[in-house]
Amino acid sequence: MAPVADSALPAAPTLRGAVRTALADLYYHSWRLVPANVVWAVVAILVGFAIVFIPVGFLALPVLALPTAGLFRMATRIARGQAVSFGDSLDAWRSDVGTTLLLGGGLSIVAVVLTINVTTGLLSGAVLGWAFATLAFWGLIAAWLYAWTAWPLATDPARGRWPAADRLRLAGLLVLAHPLRIGALALVLAAFLAISTIAIVALLTVSVAVSAVVAARFVLPAADRLDARLGYAVVRGLDVVGSAGDDLLDD
Repeated sequence: MAPVADSALPAAPTLRGAVRTALADLYYHSWRLVPANVVWAVVAILVGFAIVFIPVGFLALPVLALPTAGLFRMATRIARGQAVSFGDSLDAWRSDVGTTLLLGGGLSIVAVVLTINVTTGLLSGAVLGWAFATLAFWGLIAAWLYAWTAWPLATDPARGRWPAADRLRLAGLLVLAHPLRIGALALVLAAFLAISTIAIVALLTVSVAVSAVVAARFVLPAADRLDARLGYAVVRGLDVVGSAGDDLLDD
């Protein structure tokens, strides 16, 4: 398989461009995105109450993956230039639920375990404990980067016929290929969501939706470029995304 020329690859995304385009998307799709964000917030509040007041309430944490997938379903359709409606967010509660709960549950387990390890290590007062906490902290950062990469690819309509394992594997490859770029995306979104938590109304109504659209606008073109360069879809016999992928099939 011949290498793909840069001219045949999808345009490289920039974080500034993704943010700017996402704000324009919010303007045109606010009446769809805001209700989906509110649904996410309601589920997040219910899950939070379960964690605080029920002994095994943390088991409800993966449920938050369903409205999260709903937001990303809308975001990826917007990024792909497809027609989008509020109903797309509700489809996450009916279709591909296994993949959604697998991803949400896996990320939840990793986050809970690593957070406990960080806390335990810091409270131990020993050098070995601090080293253990440091490793766990970096694990949390890696999970945060992977989450912002995996959700867009897991809900990408252009990869809807891909097996879940291949979508999630490509997300991992993308993080490994572009750790600084994905890290910059994750850092900006973390800061944005932290500020939105202070202005709680924004978090409840729009901030998570905007973050999903920014991630989709940044991750999907980057994934398409990586896919074309590696020939990932072709080698694995999957559907090929984008014109660069078509060139690969012709080689």
